[in-house]
Amino acid sequence: MQHGIKQKRRGPLWVVAIAAALIVGLVLALSTYEVGRTRSEASHAFGNTEVKDRVDLGIWVGKIDPVTQTATVEVLATPRGALADKNGRFASDALLYTSALKADPIKIKAGEPISASEVKVVVEGTLTDYPFDSYDAVLAFDIYNGDKRLPTAATVASGDTLFSVSEQPETSDDNGIDLTLHAGRSVPSLVFAVFVMVLMLGLALAAAIACYYVLSGRRGLMFPAVSMMGALLFALVPLRNAVPGGAPIGSIIDFTSFFIAEGIISAALVGTVVVGYRVEMAKERAEKAATQHPTDQFRMLAPQR
Repeated sequence: MQHGIKQKRRGPLWVVAIAAALIVGLVLALSTYEVGRTRSEASHAFGNTEVKDRVDLGIWVGKIDPVTQTATVEVLATPRGALADKNGRFASDALLYTSALKADPIKIKAGEPISASEVKVVVEGTLTDYPFDSYDAVLAFDIYNGDKRLPTAATVASGDTLFSVSEQPETSDDNGIDLTLHAGRSVPSLVFAVFVMVLMLGLALAAAIACYYVLSGRRGLMFPAVSMMGALLFALVPLRNAVPGGAPIGSIIDFTSFFIAEGIISAALVGTVVVGYRVEMAKERAEKAATQHPTDQFRMLAPQR
């Protein structure tokens, strides 16, 4: 009677504990999402923002490509004060020099509608450090009206969801923009990649436990266990390739989890089949020997007179 009452009491406690764990997990997940969203939507102002007659640059880091070691950046130049006409366009011709791969400056015609220009800059980093890889790039912008360099301010923002971008000014020159761009894996990308790494190691551990269960008990060829190991062996490849960012073979994720997991599962599969085959053959030989000499067994079991 008391045992039944204790079981009834434990039931609601387990339900409450599971519900609390789910709520805590959901709160942590949403908090991580909010942190990543806040960082991706953040914009930072640099340059000479106190001068009225200046050029404002809207710098948008659209995509960072670690494979080609480039970053796509959109730049929108907007004149302020005396540099703008009554329509808000440039009052005179200007040239925008950038640190892009192409050295040609961007020509800005007076009175023409303002549009964003897309440039590509070089980023430096090691892709094989994935998922802990990071990249640096230099963003330099100067606007000239003839021989005169115009005061410039800039607002930098990023739209690449796979990276968390931060900026650091290199110089204190008020008439130009010179920034160092640092990009590291975003929180969601890093969390997912680490989860995949831990999952692959966990699946390898599961295969090792199944192998130990089969071999320690000399249970022979257990095809459910062999099928599970074979499925895990080939399932790890698409699982590894599902990580965001397209990491190349030979990255940190491979040497710390993928290669290890594949090796353990392969060894467990081969060991289970080879040793299981030997156990099955030994059982067959024993059964065959027993069927070939039934009289010997009868004599051994018969009582002695």
